[in-house]
Amino acid sequence: MRSYHLDLCDLQVAFRTEADPERVERARRYVEERYGKVKAQGGQFGRDRLLVMLLISMADDLLELRERNSRADSRLDELLRSLKENAPDDNVKEE
Repeated sequence: MRSYHLDLCDLQVAFRTEADPERVERARRYVEERYGKVKAQGGQFGRDRLLVMLLISMADDLLELRERNSRADSRLDELLRSLKENAPDDNVKEE
């Protein structure tokens, strides 16, 4: 497990994870970008409130993506069932 020490959202954080450095860096950039947007919109709020706003925004995004994924999975299941139902029967001999 690797240890990381990052400056993130106006805080210094340390943690350990199995994730590789590139993945951690992508996540750090994404969080910083989102935090910057939240900070620009709610600059009058303190850091704690901004972090909560960021957390809610990212949780909403995650839930929306899960819902979309679930709908896509359901649609794929429907299509697969339809294909199986409409597939020619291999047991029927053509004359």
